[in-house]
Amino acid sequence: MPVRIGKRFPLSQVASAAVAEARLAGRATPNVLRYLAPIVAWAAASIALGLVVGLAAVVLPPMGAFGIVAVAAVVLLWVMPDLPLVSAALIRKAFFVMLIADLSIPFYYMIQFSGLPWISARRLATFAVIVPFFIAIAASSDVRRRIAERIRGSLLIFICVAGYLAVAVLSIFTSMLPTESISTLTDAILSWYVPFFAMIYIARDSDDIVFILKIICVCALFNTAAGIVEFRLEHRFFIDIFPRSMLDTLIENNSNLGVLLPNAGDFRNGLFRAASIFITPLSFGEFEIVAIPIGLFFALHRENLFEKTLGWTVVFGGLLGIYVSGSRGSWVGVIASLAVFVASWSIREAMKSKASLAPATAGLVGAIGFAVVIALLTFSHSTHDMVLGGAAQAGSTEARHEQWVAAIPFIKSNPITGHGFAIGGYVIQSSIDSYVVSLLTETGIPGLVFFAGLLLLPIWYGLRSYLSDFSESGAAAGALACSFVAFTAYRLALSQKENHMLIFSLLAIVVVLNYEYAQKRVQKRLSRKPIGLMTVPLKAGTGAEDKRPSAGRGRADESRREAVAARMASLILAVLILFFLVTCVHMFSHWL
Repeated sequence: MPVRIGKRFPLSQVASAAVAEARLAGRATPNVLRYLAPIVAWAAASIALGLVVGLAAVVLPPMGAFGIVAVAAVVLLWVMPDLPLVSAALIRKAFFVMLIADLSIPFYYMIQFSGLPWISARRLATFAVIVPFFIAIAASSDVRRRIAERIRGSLLIFICVAGYLAVAVLSIFTSMLPTESISTLTDAILSWYVPFFAMIYIARDSDDIVFILKIICVCALFNTAAGIVEFRLEHRFFIDIFPRSMLDTLIENNSNLGVLLPNAGDFRNGLFRAASIFITPLSFGEFEIVAIPIGLFFALHRENLFEKTLGWTVVFGGLLGIYVSGSRGSWVGVIASLAVFVASWSIREAMKSKASLAPATAGLVGAIGFAVVIALLTFSHSTHDMVLGGAAQAGSTEARHEQWVAAIPFIKSNPITGHGFAIGGYVIQSSIDSYVVSLLTETGIPGLVFFAGLLLLPIWYGLRSYLSDFSESGAAAGALACSFVAFTAYRLALSQKENHMLIFSLLAIVVVLNYEYAQKRVQKRLSRKPIGLMTVPLKAGTGAEDKRPSAGRGRADESRREAVAARMASLILAVLILFFLVTCVHMFSHWL
């Protein structure tokens, strides 16, 4: 049977077919690569993440390892589809719980789970905010856009906040204890920066801000009452909840908690120094001086009787809290903040009503009060010792000079990135009292500049708003400016960071208030469209416009008031900066 032989193709046709097939395969290659690339990338990322996390778990402390895992989780969530996975109401409720926990539960109240290190009760409350907030910010562009909009109105503050964080990160590479710096920085990000951005997100308007300030006042009253009881008993009763063996274990794991036990530092001038929920009495006094201007906001700028009573109670309770804490620096801080508050309040009232006698009366009372304070400091031995210290505190004053001298060689050796975040005491082999020395030693000159900026800028913004915006938002901004005055004054002599979460939260409120201030100015400009002569609406909700020249004068008066407010805020801030510089020279040298 004959066998059929297929038609044979010439060799040239075979080569052409091969080339055509190769071209088709080449054209399909990008599509295949696009399909396989995400799979390969996820596989490589998973392997790399496993290696990084494994290395972190072995080398780094728990907080450092957790920080790396948290960053990786945020990155993975970021690439997810844009979905509203978490409601804003849940984050708001979690944030309020965290705020109350951080301001009313002692730091050393901890829980231990099997196989895990001690976890602070405050940290548990913070994690309840971190998880939903990270999911929201990573998975929703609307959340990120809202935060970015509000930050845009306070760009200088954000530059200082981000700059300080960047310098702190860079200091790890020159740190003498890198693992310790990483762990402490991770804790700072979770305790300071997360509340900062969460506050910017959850504070929608002035009503929310007033509610948050009210929470701070209530917590201040609780802390003051606890401090008074502690002062009366001459005993830290908050530690009585721990069995002795558990307390010993806590102190063994964290040597800084050794101050909770009775020691010689519990008394000054024969009086017990109460610490309330804080580790040191100095931090308790610092908390009180930050809360007092907020109390004045409720006492002088709210109409509700309950809120006025709350405000005055916080003010007088805060002064009593400073007394039972035995903190000298707190008295200096509260005197500075009250002086700024009285001066700015008098100027504000004079600008509101030139015929009123209230500004002149307040100014006179303030001047007399300041003169009385100077007289007491000069002629009263007990008052002088309580505020400025006497012979018994001379050693503490001299120690600050010695710490500065010990830190100078290290500052000169690396003035850019410092020697490691939060390890200044280890660097100079001594405790550090002044935050100025801590910043210069740990994060260099840029760290000091950025942190000074995030404290001084809110003072200027707050005073400007207070003097130009007569609404409730402007009043709140002025009170917060005075809180930052008190905190900044005490930073010169205090290095503890127990109140940093509160300060970063208040800084976020300033950002929100700046955003509202800018929105008001934009709305006012849009409502005044020139048609012939200067025109402004006669009443809200009406189409009629005032074409009289007086409308133009009203607009000019408003612009003039804003300019005067900015100049007065600059003048007050310049005086404060001069005061801070003179105080630093006095502490770190023997010139004055």
